[in-house]
Order: sequence, then C-alpha cells, then structure tokens
Amino acid sequence: MLNYSLDSFPCGALITNSSRIITYINSYFTNQLLWKPNYLIGKSVDILFTQSSRIFFQSYLIPTLLHEKTCEEMQLIILNADGQRIPITVNASLSVDGSIYWSLFNASKRDQLYEELIKTRETLEIQAEKLKLLASTDELTELLNRREMKHRSSLMLEQAARSHYSVSLLMLDVDHFKKINDTMGHVEGDRVLKKLGQLLKGFGRKTDLISRFGGEEFLIMLPDTNKSDTLLLCHRLHKLIAEIKVGNSSLTVSIGLSICDKKISFTDLFTQADNAMYKAKALGRNRTEIDCSNH
Repeated sequence: MLNYSLDSFPCGALITNSSRIITYINSYFTNQLLWKPNYLIGKSVDILFTQSSRIFFQSYLIPTLLHEKTCEEMQLIILNADGQRIPITVNASLSVDGSIYWSLFNASKRDQLYEELIKTRETLEIQAEKLKLLASTDELTELLNRREMKHRSSLMLEQAARSHYSVSLLMLDVDHFKKINDTMGHVEGDRVLKKLGQLLKGFGRKTDLISRFGGEEFLIMLPDTNKSDTLLLCHRLHKLIAEIKVGNSSLTVSIGLSICDKKISFTDLFTQADNAMYKAKALGRNRTEIDCSNH
C-alpha cells in the first residue's frame, strides 16, 4: 500500500539509511529519471547528484537536518540515468533511526520562469533608460532639452555654491537663422542645427552641460571656469562654428556670457547671459558679449 501511494506521487520519493545508502525509490526515478531500481538500491545517494550539489549536501543540508530534523525547498542539481542535469527542489526529514525521507520536485520550469523574469526585468530597465533618454534630450541634436538643462543646471549651481567655484553660462544664438529657413528651407535649417549640435557636443568637456534650449538657441554651462578661460573658449567656438558652411557662407553665432562665483539661481544667471547675447546681436552679431553683474 505504501509503495502504491508513493508511486502515485508526481515527484521523486527517496529513502536513505543513516549511512546515506539508498533503500527505496518510487517509480518517478524510473519513469522520469530513467534509473532502474536495482541499480540505485544499495548505492550511495551521492550517485544522484552533481559535484557541486554533493558539496552543498555535505556542508549544509546534512548539518541542517541533524540540527533541525527537517529542511525545505533546498535547490540541488540531480542527474538522470543519461547524465542529464536537472534542477530540483528538495524537502527532507530525518527520522530517529537516522534514515532520511526525501521528496524531489523538478524545478526546471521554475528556473526557466526565473530566467524569463530576469530577462524581462533587464528589458524593462533598458526600455526605462531609453525613455529617460528620450525625455531628457532634444530629438534633432541629441543634446539636453530645455527641461533637463534647467534641472541639471540648478543642481550644478547648488554644487558650485557649496564648493565655492565659479560657473560660466554661454547663450549661443544662430545669426540670421530665419533667413536660412526662408531662403534654403527647413531641411537645411535642421541640418545646420544638427551640425552645430554635434560640434558643441564634441567640443565640450564631460563635466559641461550642453543643450538646445529652444529653436536656434543653445546653452552651455561650464563648471569651475574663470573669465579668461571662458572668453578664450568662446573665441575658439566662433572659429570652429565658422567651418560650418551654409551655401557659400560660414555659419556665425552671437554669444552671451555670464559668470558667477557666488550663489545664484539658474533663472538669474540665464537672464544675464540672455541679455548679453542680445547685446552681441545689437553690436553686429558674430561676437561674444559678457554680463559683468556678478563681478
């Protein structure tokens, strides 16, 4: 009656004696694992497990059984008669005579489900990073967009105030951009903006914040940069930007510059750079003007 009951179980049932010799297996071992009863009975239970599982068996499972008299949901790897490795979940209990009663459940599908869950999580993380990137960058130039620039700039200004270093903000506005769109079309206008965005991205340092702030306006925030270095950088920018050709002419920009070495809001620093940029426009374009409010 016992054999019939155990043979009807949809899992492996195994009994070993105090020397860990197999004294009983149910039909699961024959039907699912392809072992012949006569081959296993009288053999050490070690024959069923991989090397790593035998080590775990000796170092953890047996001590747990001796102390707790039972263990549940241990993860091991069992071998079938063909040597195929099969993940299993093991429950075991220790009797007073030292025999161990085992139940073994095939965990292949659970392992597969776990792997699928891991892959799904990784996919979702990648998608989340892509969505975050899309939400923070300008589609045409792949620079920071207006919202992200305002957020990161505010953080940089707070850090600068705590660390007592200066911050420079450059406002670049493409000269005669409306004329480019009107005479050469919006496709050419987009090409110019994209080319300028690539140039600025390659020109900046890793610590700099570079954005397309709107239309033909670009912002660059430079941490820990003094006035002379920033003006030299602006001079280099004018020369590099002139290499971008629009028809037979060179592209030019007007740059407004504001520098601050004390606590200031992004809005105030931006307003100063914006005013300086309009001053550059009024004085003939293709030049840099600096707001000296903070010096």
